[in-house]
Amino acid sequence: MRTSIAVMRRGLLFGLRAGAIPGGICAVLWAAIALSGLSGEPLESTFEKPVAGLVAVLGSLAVGAAVGLVTGAVLAVAPPRMLGSAAARGLSCFVVGTTLSAGEVAVMDVSSQGGYGPVVLAVLAMPVVGAVTAARSRAIAAARLGGGAAAGYAVAGTGTDTAAGTGTDTGAGSRSDSRTGR
Repeated sequence: MRTSIAVMRRGLLFGLRAGAIPGGICAVLWAAIALSGLSGEPLESTFEKPVAGLVAVLGSLAVGAAVGLVTGAVLAVAPPRMLGSAAARGLSCFVVGTTLSAGEVAVMDVSSQGGYGPVVLAVLAMPVVGAVTAARSRAIAAARLGGGAAAGYAVAGTGTDTAAGTGTDTGAGSRSDSRTGR
């Protein structure tokens, strides 16, 4: 139970960081358009409206949090055999991240009032979100994979991984750790 909570917490932190990227971009665009609107010329942008900018920023954070929580939940209840396989774990996280990032398309559609640019950009970002989620799946599931995964070691028998100055994994089930001498 404790490891499931740790996995979900890691997922939520990942999701908030992932949601902060489009949220920050929207905040910067919203601020730039608001400041350039002070010149007196109307820009005819939906980001001139404070509510649209707020929906874009908070909606992006909410979508990111949802992606992270669901990814964490999937990894918390996944069978150990699936967690041990990088391909299966990555594929499931790719599907979760890509599917749930459709929420960002809805957020951009609402905040831009049907504008094509933000919606197309959000659609093009869907596989990128899935790929990043898949790439971070090992770090999110580290609590269930064992202590070595959190420290940067590969799980025995999965390949070669060297963490700077902390040890090596030969992939044959043995690990050399320069800190403990094992």
